[in-house]
Amino acid sequence: MLEDGARTKIAEKLDTFYDHKIVAFSSEEIASMERSTLVLDAKLVLYQDGELKDLRYYERFFDARQRRKYDELRFWKGEMSCQQFLERYADFEAYTFLAETCYRHHDLFASLDLWHKGLEMAQKAMNVDQMLEALSGEVVTRGILYDVEGMLEVAGQARRLALQIGSDKALDWLCYNVGASLLEADRIDEALDHLLACRSESDLLHHKLALCYEKQGKIDRAQEHIEKARQLDSSIFYEVVVYRLTHPDHLREDVYKKMLEDCLQEAQDHYHCGFFLFHLRYMLDVLEARHEYKEAYGLLKRYFFTI
Repeated sequence: MLEDGARTKIAEKLDTFYDHKIVAFSSEEIASMERSTLVLDAKLVLYQDGELKDLRYYERFFDARQRRKYDELRFWKGEMSCQQFLERYADFEAYTFLAETCYRHHDLFASLDLWHKGLEMAQKAMNVDQMLEALSGEVVTRGILYDVEGMLEVAGQARRLALQIGSDKALDWLCYNVGASLLEADRIDEALDHLLACRSESDLLHHKLALCYEKQGKIDRAQEHIEKARQLDSSIFYEVVVYRLTHPDHLREDVYKKMLEDCLQEAQDHYHCGFFLFHLRYMLDVLEARHEYKEAYGLLKRYFFTI
């Protein structure tokens, strides 16, 4: 039996899990679930983690939510095609799930197409919230593609919708994501304009502000913001910035190179490809400074020819 506190924590994680997310559960949590009425949920988590190869035996017992999650995981693993998924779930939620999964799997043009189709569906239904979600998804995808002008155009449309419905949360989201994409495109002054317009504080916001000020050579301000990010949360992405700011010869230091390797692995395992590409540039700087051109070529080949 699960204690009330443990059950509440697991229930919260399961709500996130069923909200089209990949969620990590501890072995203890999975074991507890298997000894309770959450056994089928545990099997889905094990399938997500690759511990079970298929769930054909359990399919007959799934409710609608579990059935859909199983199909989402099958698509994520490449065991179900986009067309097969849409034949079963032809709703707006299906298009957004597929679009997000495609850009995480580096199929960015497929993602754009799916966001467009989701937007058309939302427009036909006159659902402003869904229209805003589809436009926001396109903003992210165009940012990853470095289509800065296209991203800014779509972001302008999304901003007008957000103002119409009075969504401060959406406006903040747009300021942050547009600012982050402008940072990645080395348009630092514009990036700062957007990032500083954010009304809500977050560790991610302080991280991006630190990177902007670092690129401007304002080291004190960069250190101030990365420390604020670390106070709000812990991340290898923050630690590598701290190391870079406090070690002038970091490009030739093995510790810094190892930290970047950890960043790249974390980005590849848990974030969309934009995170990986952003940190890849720092690793290439290291390899160039150390004249390790063969390793740089291998890294580029492994990434760009296996996506």
